[in-house]
Amino acid sequence: SGLGVLISQFPRNATQRPGETMKIKCVQNETSYSYMYWYKQLQGDGPRLIAQSVYGSNASYEEGYNAPKFPITRPNTRISSMSIVDLRTQDSASYFCAATEYTVL
Repeated sequence: SGLGVLISQFPRNATQRPGETMKIKCVQNETSYSYMYWYKQLQGDGPRLIAQSVYGSNASYEEGYNAPKFPITRPNTRISSMSIVDLRTQDSASYFCAATEYTVL
């Protein structure tokens, strides 16, 4: 159809205390694209890729990010969740996901 993928993200806004864990869930409403990506964006900066999640495989993380701090689950092709463990001040940012059918290396 060429219209792209519609993704709903929950929660839309959240405030947590230091040391807590926050979980973000993304749901593809119209498709089941295999590749989902998680990003962190600091105010005044561009988005930075945290990890890539391919259904049926473990997430692959970019340098500076890891599974203990940012565990990602992918229970099916339409859903991906990422947690931020042991929240710290430097974790304050916008987090979002994206999805594609294919990836190009």
